[in-house]
Amino acid sequence: MSVADQRQVRAVVIVGVAAAAMVLTACADGSPRDDDGAAPPTYDGAEAELVELLAAELDPDGPGVVSFVGDADERFRAAYGSGDLVTGVPIRVDDRFRIASSSKPMVAAAALTFVDSGELDLDQPLAAYLPVEHTAGLANADRATVRHALQMTSGIPDYLGTDAFWSAVDHDPDRFWTPTEALAFAEELPAEHAPGMGFDYSNSNYLLAQLVIEELAGQPLSEVLRLRVFDPAGMAGCTLETATSFPATTVRGYDLDDGGELVDVTVVNDGVGLGDGGIVCTVEDMVRFLPALLEGELLDDTTLAEMLDPLPADGGAYGLGIDVDEDGGYGLIVGHEGGSSGFQSVLWYLPDHGVSVGVLTNTLGSEVHRDIADELLAFWFADH
Repeated sequence: MSVADQRQVRAVVIVGVAAAAMVLTACADGSPRDDDGAAPPTYDGAEAELVELLAAELDPDGPGVVSFVGDADERFRAAYGSGDLVTGVPIRVDDRFRIASSSKPMVAAAALTFVDSGELDLDQPLAAYLPVEHTAGLANADRATVRHALQMTSGIPDYLGTDAFWSAVDHDPDRFWTPTEALAFAEELPAEHAPGMGFDYSNSNYLLAQLVIEELAGQPLSEVLRLRVFDPAGMAGCTLETATSFPATTVRGYDLDDGGELVDVTVVNDGVGLGDGGIVCTVEDMVRFLPALLEGELLDDTTLAEMLDPLPADGGAYGLGIDVDEDGGYGLIVGHEGGSSGFQSVLWYLPDHGVSVGVLTNTLGSEVHRDIADELLAFWFADH
């Protein structure tokens, strides 16, 4: 398979065959606790139901999933499947995964902290904050605003939509790209539309946002995210991946080759560590982000309102780096989804209910992450 083909207080432990494992945790105070050896109490059959939910979607001997659903008082984490098909090590609930484009609301929040400090104006052009060499040759980059970039209305072409980028990844799959190197693949391409005149999901926007953040901070994006997002939100298990920081607890990522066989694509770098999707997280740390954001722990109220003010976007609505949708009868759902080589993610929060949903998979190219997220909501609201 070529890389281009990939585009796109209770504790119960239930151990299945070979590489399958499931861990469920529900805590009255919201913190996980170890089993003390006593017979675990039941939760109206919830454990067995959740096991069935994941087992129905996954092969126990194949790549798997970590999932989370819960609120401030009670939560369930689940892990099922294999984190490494060679060693047979099962996925664990505290393993780290690449979360791909679920990184975008976190990067947007980091950018918006500079709005709060008065250092960034959403309605100024990106070019006002960047050296000319970062925008030269990139359609609309000289006049699209910061808001246009964060809301995907800039019309700037997507570097991930070019054959040249994927050919380069095929040729050198483990290369770590810089933002400017990746953006070069979008240079000299026509704009999708004039700035502000349409929605077009382009990952180039978030590489430009990364460059703006780093110019303002005088620090790499990894440090800005740590100081302004991860630490304040209590997301100790999250980091922006770098060439030297791939966490040892990160699972392997898989995809199907042209013959239908699973292959390890963990080393395939389709933009790993960049501002459009480079964060690595545990599921429990990932789902801490949205409650912290919406409860005002990261941004001023006015800036948060700007972030959550959506425009119509591909059948949904998109704020500044965040999906803002009414869905499935549950009221407002905010969040994001993502996919990269060997990994997919769902990050949702239902502010009307205080409920978070997180799904991380170590395989690409299916809808299983969305299916499981939908099932987790149904599971939760069946008893709440």
